[in-house]
Amino acid sequence: MTSLISPDDHWVIWTSLVGVSALSLYLEQNYSLFQKITGALVAMVGGMILSNIGFLPTESPSYDIVWDYIIPLTIPLLLMKTDIRRIVKETGRMFWAFHLSALGTVLGSVVAVVLLHSLVPSLERIVPAMTGSYIGGSVNFVALVATFEPPEDLVNATIVADNGIMAIYFLILIALPSSVFVRKLFPANDKTISFTTQTSDQKNGIWGAQEISLLDIASVLSIAFAIATLSVKISDYCSNPSLHFMVRSLLGQKYILLTTFAVAFPMLFPKYAKQLNGSEVLGAFFIFIFFTMIGIPASLKTVFLEAPTMILFCAIVLAGNFLTTFALGKLFKFELEELVLAAVVTSGGPMNGAAIATSKGWHALVVPSLLIGVWGYVIGNYTGYLVGALLGVLF
Repeated sequence: MTSLISPDDHWVIWTSLVGVSALSLYLEQNYSLFQKITGALVAMVGGMILSNIGFLPTESPSYDIVWDYIIPLTIPLLLMKTDIRRIVKETGRMFWAFHLSALGTVLGSVVAVVLLHSLVPSLERIVPAMTGSYIGGSVNFVALVATFEPPEDLVNATIVADNGIMAIYFLILIALPSSVFVRKLFPANDKTISFTTQTSDQKNGIWGAQEISLLDIASVLSIAFAIATLSVKISDYCSNPSLHFMVRSLLGQKYILLTTFAVAFPMLFPKYAKQLNGSEVLGAFFIFIFFTMIGIPASLKTVFLEAPTMILFCAIVLAGNFLTTFALGKLFKFELEELVLAAVVTSGGPMNGAAIATSKGWHALVVPSLLIGVWGYVIGNYTGYLVGALLGVLF
């Protein structure tokens, strides 16, 4: 299919990628409807529309730049301030509740593949991305899609399905504390009352505007490029077929190395990392460029024909998340509020967890929700890769 814009017209293509990404962010931040369907889905649909009407080409060297350079930079940008020692120290029991939910995601993913692999070609190649996404978030989805390379139509159908089923899952989780039956299983006590205690810092808000200087931008980009370059060079060298299988499996995976080096940076240079500003902002915008780009090669007709099956797939994964979280949570005597937020954060990311904690008045759990969500970014790539490797052997 020919397009109005040539595959080599990089200025127009990049203007479209960045413009759709910016518009998606604007709509998400200013209109409640777009907040509910998420800016990521808006960006993806925007990319699909531009290609399906014949404006943008479905293939271009510009898209290769996104795959080869933009995506590898997102991980160090989002993780370079993540001190995992602080996460373990400051999240308390929610740290362990989070891992119950993460385990549920893994179990749900495996069950979903076993039940549906005969209905969806290449399903095992999208499962690692959704496993990582339902433990961490978009950054893990992006990295694992780049690693396992599932078909574009399947990726986009999964994104559509995910956004649909996620809204239903959140409604269920938010309603749980109001259920008389659930409260009999998880009765309120002095500890649950303490969750509503509000400190002066929480009264003043936790999402203040950031001051980002020119030096901040220069610093975070320099560090991100250095980490990405080191990871790519080592993984390229260790992908040599002459090396041992274990070396190629671990050191030959650039996204595993990117995650490892990105987390190592704030542990080696904690004071310097704490002073950096702007890395999360740049990383988040890069992810929006990815979602715009990933929608471009997709056929709207194919995506929406495949979406119903992927809704069932996402529902099975989240059912595993739900059942494991609350069954094991009851066994290990976690509080209902901790389990609700653990399920929210694994399935929807740290900002959703913090937002729901704030709306429910669980002030003491706002910051822990943010921190365990960031921890999900860290372990999402490792877990998704292991699940993908296992499924690759089985299927």
